[in-house]
Order: sequence, then structure tokens, then C-alpha cells
Amino acid sequence: MRDYIGIEKHLIDTLQLSRRPVAIAFRDATPAGVEALDGTQPSGCSFWRLAASGRTFYTVPSDHYNCPVGSYTHNIALPKERETELSDTLSLMVDVGYIRMEEVAGIPRLPTTPAFTIYAPLGSTPVDPDAVIIAGKPARVMLLHEAGTRAAKQAPPLLGRPRLR
Repeated sequence: MRDYIGIEKHLIDTLQLSRRPVAIAFRDATPAGVEALDGTQPSGCSFWRLAASGRTFYTVPSDHYNCPVGSYTHNIALPKERETELSDTLSLMVDVGYIRMEEVAGIPRLPTTPAFTIYAPLGSTPVDPDAVIIAGKPARVMLLHEAGTRAAKQAPPLLGRPRLR
């Protein structure tokens, strides 16, 4: 496994991050020693906050039901009685100008539902991550975006940006 402790330190120092980067891994089984999420959370983003604060844990699909957009991106079907929550949330996001309805089709989505999603601070990840979430000041995160654009030789989509009407 790579030196994720060193990578985390380099990211924090270079980007002057006040929060730890979060490693996310999608797996069919949990690694030894990783505990299940204790309790419930109001949204998928809450899992990132817990991991950034130092916790390592895994979730199962039902842990994501409180977040219709997170369930969608993780390819998790909501229970029948909650199916309308995704369209209700997307309608609200469109109504306030956060996204346009034509952008919904471009929201990234996992091809299959992960049996387990593992969250950890990057420097403590027990497995190689499939994604890393970094939160920081816009000017610093833009540097990371520019580096990613150059490495990929194309501009990755920007999600989560405010939009004015």
C-alpha cells in the first residue's frame, strides 16, 4: 500500500487544509479491524465529517437511506416508501438554483451498489481508496483541481458549486 500518511501530510501542508482528507473505498467485504458505523447520520456528507475527525468505519447500503442524493450516487435503491425523496430533493435543488435539471444526468454514479463503503482519514486508511475527499479554502482547492485537470488532460466536472440565477 502507498504511503498515505505521507500523502496526507503533503496535502495538508501544501493546500493548508484545516481538515484531514478522507479516503473512501467501495468493497465486497470489510477489512479486518474496521468497525461498522455506530448509529445513523442525516446525510452521506456526515460520513466524510466523521472520517475527517479521525474515525475509521464502514457503512452498508441502508446507512445511506437518509441521503437521497448520496443513495443515488452510490447506486443504492431507496425503500419503496422513500422513493420520492430523490425527486423531491432534486426539485428543491433546481428551485433554489443550485443545479439545473439537465445536469442531473451528469451526476456521477457508481456502476454497482457497494456492499460496504469504508471511510477513514487518508493517513489511516486500512485499504487503498477509490476516492479521496478534500475540503479546503477555494483558492487552495483550485490548485488541486488544476493539477488534476493537467494530469487527466481534461477538465473534470465541478459539482457542489453555488449557482446564481
